[in-house]
Amino acid sequence: MTLAQIKLLALRQLDEDPQDVSEYDDIFRAYANMGYGIAVREYLRPRETYAIQTDGDGRARMPGQEVARVVAVTDEEGRGVRFEIEADGERIHTDEKEKRLSAVCEVLYAPMEEDTDEPRLPADAHPALADYICYRHLSSGNLAKQSRAQFFLNSFYQQMRAIRPQGMGSVTRKRNLYAVSDVRYVR
Repeated sequence: MTLAQIKLLALRQLDEDPQDVSEYDDIFRAYANMGYGIAVREYLRPRETYAIQTDGDGRARMPGQEVARVVAVTDEEGRGVRFEIEADGERIHTDEKEKRLSAVCEVLYAPMEEDTDEPRLPADAHPALADYICYRHLSSGNLAKQSRAQFFLNSFYQQMRAIRPQGMGSVTRKRNLYAVSDVRYVR
């Protein structure tokens, strides 16, 4: 579904006239992007691999604002590399000096701006964004509207729980509890 179709679905669910879509355009776009952000950050958690270069101190700058979390760092042979994120959140520190490494990172997607933009979510999760719009729209109303808003919020989260994050179930070896629960140091 495109952003325009998501906004139109929200209007229909709210029993509003679809001709009034222009009245709600900006606020519905903002609400859709709020729901989209929750879906990407908390449920989909998409991953990308970046090539990074460490300096003489073993520090490397992480690429761009789209990186939400560094999942793992490996050397050229694919072995895990210990790393820690520095306090500024823009660099990581490793014991590997002057080396080319690969960093697997959870990333964020840009918000939807145009009516033709489609959320980068599974297609069956697109209607959940309309539910989130309805929830936000009704949540500031009277008690009856707030009750209805709760229905839409529950529907949104039910559809979000069906999304499987990228990399789910990808643990390939298990030495101890920490090797499974903390992938920053797996050798």
